[in-house]
Amino acid sequence: MGSTEQALSCRVYALRAVGNQEYNVAFMLKARAEHKGLDKVKITAIVVLPALKGFVFVEGSMPYEIQDLATGIKHYRGMVRGVMSVDEIVNSLAKPVEINVGDVVEIIVEPFKGYRGKVVDIDRQRGQVYLELLDSSSTMPIIVNIKGVRKIEGKQ
Repeated sequence: MGSTEQALSCRVYALRAVGNQEYNVAFMLKARAEHKGLDKVKITAIVVLPALKGFVFVEGSMPYEIQDLATGIKHYRGMVRGVMSVDEIVNSLAKPVEINVGDVVEIIVEPFKGYRGKVVDIDRQRGQVYLELLDSSSTMPIIVNIKGVRKIEGKQ
């Protein structure tokens, strides 16, 4: 099976674990998968997210293989029904950043990636931030999506 076909067939499954024991469950899963041979078990990733206590995320092609590996591991409490997408995991981690007028931000999207700017105005309904670039020789006002900036410091 080619790498593209394998990537398309892999899904993310959530395993429940005792709180603060997620890493132990993940290490045991990894050890068992290596012992059986990762190519035979078809696990491509094991992820623990500190923000989501009590869960270990496993990317693989067959849920029964993942469940067989996890059965008998101390602190493993079961498999969550259903399949998750990577986008669902990322969206659950995204925290809304509070940006106010006067804050200094760094632009993290192209074409102005890496530039710093001062927030002049915010349109929260449209999700846009109006900035004056600080790194340019002239004060050039630009509009950037609010998710495309990272707060550096508060009001100056």
